[in-house]
Amino acid sequence: MSRLNVFLTGIAWTWSCIPTLGGDMNADPQSAATSFLNAKTLFQTNVPYDPRIAIAVDGVIVHQHGADIEPLRRSLASWKREGYIVGRMFFADSDAQNEYWTGKWDGTPHPDDVERDATGAVIKCAGVRPYMLPTDGWTRYLQEMTVESIDAGADAVLPEEPLAHAFSGYEKSFRQLWARRFDRPWEAESASAAARFLTGQLKNELYADLERRLLETTKQHARQVGRDVAFVLPVHSLYSNAAAQLVAPLGTSLSIEGIDGYIGQVWTGPVNWALGQYESPQASFFTSAYALYDYFVQLVTGSGKRLWLLADPVEDNPNHKWSEFEQWYRHSVVAKLLFPEVNAFEVMPWPDRIFLPGYASGGGTPAPQRYRVVILSAIQVLQEVPAGGCWCRSPTSGRRTEPTAGIGVAVADSVLWEKDPRAVLQGLYGALQPLLHAGVPVSTCITERAGQPDYLSRFRVIVLSYETWKPVDAAFHAALADWVRQGGSLIVVGAPHSLSDEAFWWKDSGYPSPLHHLLAELGVADQADGDHPVGRGWVLRRNVSPRGFAAPATARREYLPLVKRAMQKAGMATGLQTPGHFCMRRGPFVIASSTRTPLLIPGKLVDVFDPEFPVLDGVRLEPNQSGLYRDVSEILNPDSLTDSKPCVLHTTHRLMSTRFVDETLCVTIRGPTETPAVVRVFRAGRDVQSAKVRNSLGQEVALSLQPDKATVLARFPNDPDGSVLEIRWQQP
Repeated sequence: MSRLNVFLTGIAWTWSCIPTLGGDMNADPQSAATSFLNAKTLFQTNVPYDPRIAIAVDGVIVHQHGADIEPLRRSLASWKREGYIVGRMFFADSDAQNEYWTGKWDGTPHPDDVERDATGAVIKCAGVRPYMLPTDGWTRYLQEMTVESIDAGADAVLPEEPLAHAFSGYEKSFRQLWARRFDRPWEAESASAAARFLTGQLKNELYADLERRLLETTKQHARQVGRDVAFVLPVHSLYSNAAAQLVAPLGTSLSIEGIDGYIGQVWTGPVNWALGQYESPQASFFTSAYALYDYFVQLVTGSGKRLWLLADPVEDNPNHKWSEFEQWYRHSVVAKLLFPEVNAFEVMPWPDRIFLPGYASGGGTPAPQRYRVVILSAIQVLQEVPAGGCWCRSPTSGRRTEPTAGIGVAVADSVLWEKDPRAVLQGLYGALQPLLHAGVPVSTCITERAGQPDYLSRFRVIVLSYETWKPVDAAFHAALADWVRQGGSLIVVGAPHSLSDEAFWWKDSGYPSPLHHLLAELGVADQADGDHPVGRGWVLRRNVSPRGFAAPATARREYLPLVKRAMQKAGMATGLQTPGHFCMRRGPFVIASSTRTPLLIPGKLVDVFDPEFPVLDGVRLEPNQSGLYRDVSEILNPDSLTDSKPCVLHTTHRLMSTRFVDETLCVTIRGPTETPAVVRVFRAGRDVQSAKVRNSLGQEVALSLQPDKATVLARFPNDPDGSVLEIRWQQP
């Protein structure tokens, strides 16, 4: 008999409180895709079920690239038996098993399909798996993997990171594709800016075609076997891709009909990659993380597609310590929770690097117990946080003030195709980061969405520079000009940069650069600085590079006043609100980060990032600090203590049920073994008469209680199938 069945038969009175994690495993198989897409929390792993990493999320993604179908089937089934919805992930960009390119798959080696740099060297990830050119052969190999995923029982197919390197393109297969696509002899990406652009454009098209074919295979095979399987793309943010010289169809992937959702993959590495290309005394991890998350939000908002935002508590780089990872994790969790339109999260990839021994991360694994408790505490928030939220600019006064919204910075996938000897993100971050540092939630304006109904209407002000990216056709200019005529304010900064003398579409139209074409479309003939009325809107032209806005003095003197002027032109009467911090309430949670100005948050607040869950009487955040709190002010209100009852203030993941009957509080929690459960309980003026914890086998386990004046902190061993804390109270 399984531990789960013993628990059900032995103490069924407590199990009645505990909902299943991922739904009924005997439910109609047609609901598999819907169940996966409805999962609020996920994690990914490449190992079968292990109670030490059994974080009680809704779904698990099994990442086993190239696995034979029977071992894969067993891995998927091991998690399904425990009640999880399960997807299968594999690499779309690299041959992790070294199976395809060496000929082990079809008997024919494919050395010309491996990405190579200008020297002919194979480009590998971590020195072990080569990156691949998405040829027809590589795509067919992944299509077979897709079919096997469905046959093995996956509820979703997730081809991870469909991307290539901007500095490759020297493969024999690619040279042939390049010549055929552009009807001219192949040119190395290093030959000119135009050759680099065309190389990136073709790689983008090839990976978009790969995504399309894998999607078609997923849906077609699922129909053939009578199932409904989700298709989800795990991708990096455009900004981290730009920093790492990676090409990927992001905004351009939106033209592929049928993609069910995306996972926005963010961790310390990509955030710091982007920061490494932004020279400013105001550069900060939090604002960089915010920009990366914002890109994903703008990618899907209003589209009906599902989005999970990822924050990894660790990364593979062995040169960082756990203390660094914990600080970065705080910023990442706070940043992604500041997007109230997102209500689903991948809580981590590879929990084994945190909860299991044998890894070099952070100085050795498992991670310190205190950090593991903090992670489980944050995951409880991710599981519980509701959709929606309200900004709080002045929490000390209780006055709600919406920060400045409706400002966008335009960008396209083509930023990944340009060769720039300077840091390519200096210009993009130069337009984003000064506003974020000022506490303005500026957004990316994804130009690939410009033709979608109502997308541009999200913005009242758009900042645009063509110094680091170019539009692929004139359609964006037509949509943008119509937006301006309807009342928008367009800030155009930077030189009218062109790629070269190549006959790109703007040259074919008779213009020396895309900026000249845009201004002509708008009816603005003068390239000089000035404000130009266009219909009901305005064009504010400034021939200054956004790279210079990274200097705080320049941002204060030129950029922020320019944005404010554009807002006034657009009729935004509230003006530019620059509080120097972010603060949002979502349900009982307060999410906050100070970027420039100290932030005071009143009330009784449980510090989610402190493993002891202390109840604080107000919080002060200093610049470059982020915090996440559960507001328990109403529970601890002295005026309500006369009729209050003991209750849970905060706990580690996952709180399955809580009830108070006949002076007994019963709390059920699931969590991975070898990491303790921690619960902060409000006493409501009572004393503990007795307390005990039983695991899923009905056995009593060790319990530590630390009472204080108003609360008690309980700590006990976790159980993936549920531990039940029972506290009986008495009046003092």
